[in-house]
Amino acid sequence: PRFSPDGKKIVFLATRDVSTHNTCSMLCVLDWETKLTTTVIDIVHEPQQDYSSPSTAQTAFNGLFVSSLSRKCWSSDGRFVFFDTQMGSRVVWKYVDVESKRIYSPKYVEGDGIACETIIDRDGSFVLVSVSSPVRPSSVHLVSIDLVADGAYKQAPIVIEDQKDSTTYIKDWKIVSIPTEVSDGPATLKQQPESPSSLVGNLATPVTSTSPFEAIVLLPSTPTPADGYPVVLDLHGGPHSAAVVMYR
Repeated sequence: PRFSPDGKKIVFLATRDVSTHNTCSMLCVLDWETKLTTTVIDIVHEPQQDYSSPSTAQTAFNGLFVSSLSRKCWSSDGRFVFFDTQMGSRVVWKYVDVESKRIYSPKYVEGDGIACETIIDRDGSFVLVSVSSPVRPSSVHLVSIDLVADGAYKQAPIVIEDQKDSTTYIKDWKIVSIPTEVSDGPATLKQQPESPSSLVGNLATPVTSTSPFEAIVLLPSTPTPADGYPVVLDLHGGPHSAAVVMYR
Protein backbone atom coordinates (compact mmCIF):
# COMPACT_ATOMS: atom_id res chain seq x y z
CA PRO A 1 0.00 0.00 0.00
CA ARG A 2 1.18 3.53 -0.81
CA PHE A 3 -0.06 6.81 0.65
CA SER A 4 -0.73 9.74 -1.67
CA PRO A 5 1.63 12.74 -1.24
CA ASP A 6 -0.97 14.61 0.85
CA GLY A 7 -1.58 11.58 3.07
CA LYS A 8 -5.32 11.56 2.35
CA LYS A 9 -5.52 8.45 0.17
CA ILE A 10 -3.89 5.06 0.08
CA VAL A 11 -3.58 2.90 -3.03
CA PHE A 12 -3.24 -0.87 -2.83
CA LEU A 13 -3.50 -4.08 -4.84
CA ALA A 14 -6.27 -6.61 -4.22
CA THR A 15 -7.44 -9.88 -5.75
CA ARG A 16 -10.80 -11.54 -6.13
CA ASP A 17 -11.56 -15.27 -5.74
CA VAL A 18 -8.02 -16.35 -6.64
CA SER A 19 -5.12 -15.23 -4.46
CA THR A 20 -2.29 -17.18 -6.10
CA HIS A 21 0.88 -15.43 -7.21
CA ASN A 22 0.83 -13.51 -10.49
CA THR A 23 -2.94 -13.51 -10.71
CA CYS A 24 -4.73 -10.47 -12.13
CA SER A 25 -5.10 -7.75 -9.50
CA MET A 26 -7.41 -4.84 -8.82
CA LEU A 27 -6.09 -1.37 -8.08
CA CYS A 28 -8.03 0.17 -5.20
CA VAL A 29 -7.89 3.56 -3.50
CA LEU A 30 -8.96 4.08 0.11
CA ASP A 31 -9.97 7.51 1.38
CA TRP A 32 -8.13 7.64 4.71
CA GLU A 33 -10.73 9.90 6.35
CA THR A 34 -13.99 8.33 5.18
CA LYS A 35 -12.58 4.80 4.83
CA LEU A 36 -14.44 4.55 1.50
CA THR A 37 -12.70 2.21 -0.95
CA THR A 38 -12.95 2.71 -4.71
CA THR A 39 -11.89 0.21 -7.37
CA VAL A 40 -9.88 2.17 -9.92
CA ILE A 41 -8.83 -0.79 -12.09
CA ASP A 42 -10.96 -3.93 -11.97
CA ILE A 43 -10.12 -7.51 -12.85
CA VAL A 44 -9.82 -8.10 -16.60
CA HIS A 45 -11.13 -11.56 -17.48
CA GLU A 46 -10.18 -11.70 -21.16
CA PRO A 47 -7.29 -10.02 -22.99
CA GLN A 48 -7.85 -7.28 -25.53
CA GLN A 49 -8.37 -8.56 -29.05
CA ASP A 50 -5.23 -8.69 -31.20
CA TYR A 51 -3.06 -7.43 -28.34
CA SER A 52 -0.04 -9.35 -29.68
CA SER A 53 0.24 -7.32 -32.89
CA PRO A 54 2.86 -4.53 -32.91
CA SER A 55 0.24 -1.92 -33.83
CA THR A 56 -1.90 -2.77 -30.79
CA ALA A 57 0.81 -3.61 -28.27
CA GLN A 58 1.45 0.03 -27.35
CA THR A 59 -2.11 0.74 -26.22
CA ALA A 60 -3.53 -2.65 -25.19
CA PHE A 61 -4.31 -3.40 -21.54
CA ASN A 62 -5.05 -6.94 -20.38
CA GLY A 63 -5.27 -6.34 -16.66
CA LEU A 64 -2.97 -5.50 -13.79
CA PHE A 65 -0.28 -8.15 -13.36
CA VAL A 66 2.18 -6.78 -10.82
CA SER A 67 3.34 -7.92 -7.39
CA SER A 68 3.85 -4.49 -5.82
CA LEU A 69 3.58 -0.75 -6.39
CA SER A 70 6.55 1.60 -6.51
CA ARG A 71 7.24 3.94 -3.60
CA LYS A 72 6.85 6.76 -6.11
CA CYS A 73 3.72 5.40 -7.78
CA TRP A 74 1.70 8.57 -7.04
CA SER A 75 2.06 11.75 -9.07
CA SER A 76 2.90 14.80 -6.96
CA ASP A 77 -0.67 16.13 -7.24
CA GLY A 78 -2.23 12.79 -6.26
CA ARG A 79 -4.07 12.51 -9.58
CA PHE A 80 -2.23 9.62 -11.23
CA VAL A 81 -0.85 6.26 -10.15
CA PHE A 82 2.01 4.73 -12.17
CA PHE A 83 2.60 0.99 -12.52
CA ASP A 84 4.34 -1.73 -14.53
CA THR A 85 2.27 -4.64 -15.79
CA GLN A 86 2.80 -7.78 -17.81
CA MET A 87 0.84 -7.93 -21.04
CA GLY A 88 1.24 -11.38 -22.49
CA SER A 89 4.94 -11.74 -23.22
CA ARG A 90 5.62 -8.01 -22.92
CA VAL A 91 6.14 -5.91 -19.79
CA VAL A 92 5.13 -2.25 -20.04
CA TRP A 93 4.41 0.74 -17.82
CA LYS A 94 1.23 2.77 -17.74
CA TYR A 95 -0.57 5.17 -15.44
CA VAL A 96 -4.18 5.72 -14.40
CA ASP A 97 -6.26 8.73 -13.39
CA VAL A 98 -7.69 7.73 -10.00
CA GLU A 99 -10.77 9.95 -10.43
CA SER A 100 -11.81 9.21 -14.03
CA LYS A 101 -10.28 5.68 -13.94
CA ARG A 102 -8.83 6.28 -17.39
CA ILE A 103 -5.72 4.23 -18.14
CA TYR A 104 -3.01 6.03 -20.12
CA SER A 105 -0.56 4.26 -22.41
CA PRO A 106 2.52 6.48 -22.77
CA LYS A 107 4.75 6.68 -25.79
CA TYR A 108 7.45 3.99 -25.66
CA VAL A 109 11.09 4.27 -26.72
CA GLU A 110 10.87 1.31 -29.13
CA GLY A 111 7.44 2.28 -30.49
CA ASP A 112 5.79 -0.65 -32.27
CA GLY A 113 8.84 -2.77 -31.50
CA ILE A 114 8.32 -2.60 -27.75
CA ALA A 115 9.28 -5.69 -25.76
CA CYS A 116 9.93 -4.59 -22.17
CA GLU A 117 9.91 -1.01 -20.89
CA THR A 118 9.57 -0.48 -17.16
CA ILE A 119 9.97 2.35 -14.67
CA ILE A 120 13.25 2.67 -12.77
CA ASP A 121 12.52 6.03 -11.15
CA ARG A 122 10.29 9.03 -11.67
CA ASP A 123 10.17 12.72 -10.76
CA GLY A 124 7.20 14.75 -11.95
CA SER A 125 6.80 14.23 -15.69
CA PHE A 126 10.33 12.81 -16.02
CA VAL A 127 10.50 9.02 -16.07
CA LEU A 128 13.69 6.95 -16.02
CA VAL A 129 12.90 3.75 -17.91
CA SER A 130 14.63 0.45 -18.60
CA VAL A 131 14.28 -0.78 -22.19
CA SER A 132 15.04 -4.40 -23.06
CA SER A 133 14.38 -7.01 -25.75
CA PRO A 134 15.98 -10.31 -26.87
CA VAL A 135 18.37 -8.29 -29.07
CA ARG A 136 18.88 -5.41 -26.62
CA PRO A 137 20.37 -5.73 -23.13
CA SER A 138 18.80 -3.41 -20.58
CA SER A 139 19.23 0.18 -21.72
CA VAL A 140 18.33 3.30 -19.74
CA HIS A 141 16.48 6.31 -21.13
CA LEU A 142 15.08 9.45 -19.54
CA VAL A 143 11.74 10.47 -21.02
CA SER A 144 9.59 13.51 -20.34
CA ILE A 145 5.89 12.98 -20.97
CA ASP A 146 2.77 15.10 -21.06
CA LEU A 147 0.63 13.36 -18.44
CA VAL A 148 -2.69 14.69 -19.76
CA ALA A 149 -1.92 14.26 -23.47
CA ASP A 150 -1.86 10.46 -23.66
CA GLY A 151 1.72 10.30 -22.43
CA ALA A 152 3.18 12.03 -25.49
CA TYR A 153 6.82 13.05 -25.32
CA LYS A 154 7.56 16.66 -24.41
CA GLN A 155 11.02 16.17 -25.90
CA ALA A 156 13.07 13.38 -27.44
CA PRO A 157 14.20 10.66 -24.98
CA ILE A 158 17.63 11.23 -23.46
CA VAL A 159 19.89 8.20 -23.73
CA ILE A 160 21.64 7.38 -20.45
CA GLU A 161 22.95 3.93 -21.36
CA ASP A 162 22.15 2.32 -24.72
CA GLN A 163 23.17 -1.27 -25.47
CA LYS A 164 21.18 -1.61 -28.69
CA ASP A 165 22.68 -4.00 -31.27
CA SER A 166 25.20 -5.33 -28.74
CA THR A 167 23.72 -8.83 -28.71
CA THR A 168 25.80 -11.66 -30.17
CA TYR A 169 23.66 -14.74 -30.63
CA ILE A 170 20.12 -13.56 -31.44
CA LYS A 171 19.44 -11.87 -34.79
CA ASP A 172 15.73 -11.18 -34.54
CA TRP A 173 12.62 -11.93 -32.52
CA LYS A 174 8.86 -11.82 -32.84
CA ILE A 175 5.75 -12.70 -30.89
CA VAL A 176 3.31 -15.10 -32.52
CA SER A 177 -0.35 -15.34 -31.53
CA ILE A 178 -1.53 -18.97 -31.40
CA PRO A 179 -5.24 -19.95 -31.31
CA THR A 180 -6.21 -22.02 -28.28
CA GLU A 181 -7.73 -24.76 -30.44
CA VAL A 182 -4.20 -25.78 -31.41
CA SER A 183 -3.55 -27.04 -27.89
CA ASP A 184 -7.04 -27.33 -26.43
CA GLY A 185 -8.52 -29.40 -29.25
CA PRO A 186 -6.71 -32.66 -28.42
CA ALA A 187 -7.25 -32.07 -24.69
CA THR A 188 -11.03 -32.00 -25.07
CA LEU A 189 -10.95 -35.55 -26.42
CA LYS A 190 -9.42 -36.93 -23.25
CA GLN A 191 -11.60 -38.55 -20.61
CA GLN A 192 -11.70 -36.41 -17.48
CA PRO A 193 -11.32 -38.26 -14.17
CA GLU A 194 -14.34 -38.25 -11.89
CA SER A 195 -14.20 -36.10 -8.77
CA PRO A 196 -14.39 -37.89 -5.40
CA SER A 197 -17.90 -37.76 -3.97
CA SER A 198 -16.61 -35.91 -0.90
CA LEU A 199 -15.52 -33.00 -3.13
CA VAL A 200 -18.66 -32.74 -5.25
CA GLY A 201 -20.32 -29.42 -4.53
CA ASN A 202 -17.17 -27.95 -3.04
CA LEU A 203 -15.15 -27.52 -6.21
CA ALA A 204 -15.06 -24.28 -8.16
CA THR A 205 -16.68 -24.37 -11.57
CA PRO A 206 -14.01 -24.92 -14.25
CA VAL A 207 -13.36 -21.83 -16.36
CA THR A 208 -11.83 -21.84 -19.82
CA SER A 209 -10.82 -19.19 -22.30
CA THR A 210 -10.86 -19.13 -26.08
CA SER A 211 -8.39 -16.25 -26.25
CA PRO A 212 -5.13 -17.02 -28.08
CA PHE A 213 -1.83 -17.41 -26.27
CA GLU A 214 1.60 -16.22 -27.33
CA ALA A 215 4.84 -17.85 -28.42
CA ILE A 216 8.18 -16.06 -28.57
CA VAL A 217 10.30 -16.87 -31.64
CA LEU A 218 14.04 -16.16 -31.43
CA LEU A 219 16.15 -16.39 -34.59
CA PRO A 220 19.91 -17.01 -34.22
CA SER A 221 22.51 -14.75 -35.80
CA THR A 222 24.20 -17.60 -37.67
CA PRO A 223 23.54 -18.07 -41.42
CA THR A 224 20.26 -19.82 -42.18
CA PRO A 225 20.81 -23.53 -42.99
CA ALA A 226 19.47 -24.80 -46.32
CA ASP A 227 16.84 -26.91 -44.55
CA GLY A 228 16.05 -24.22 -41.95
CA TYR A 229 16.96 -23.85 -38.30
CA PRO A 230 16.29 -26.72 -35.90
CA VAL A 231 13.62 -25.81 -33.37
CA VAL A 232 14.24 -25.79 -29.63
CA LEU A 233 11.08 -25.46 -27.53
CA ASP A 234 11.14 -23.95 -24.05
CA LEU A 235 7.70 -24.57 -22.58
CA HIS A 236 6.72 -22.13 -19.87
CA GLY A 237 3.71 -20.12 -18.91
CA GLY A 238 0.35 -19.95 -17.18
CA PRO A 239 -1.77 -20.01 -15.36
CA HIS A 240 0.49 -18.23 -12.88
CA SER A 241 3.21 -16.76 -15.07
CA ALA A 242 4.46 -16.34 -18.61
CA ALA A 243 7.81 -16.15 -20.38
CA VAL A 244 8.88 -12.55 -20.96
CA VAL A 245 10.34 -11.25 -24.22
CA MET A 246 13.50 -9.78 -22.71
CA TYR A 247 17.26 -10.04 -23.02
CA ARG A 248 18.69 -13.22 -21.49
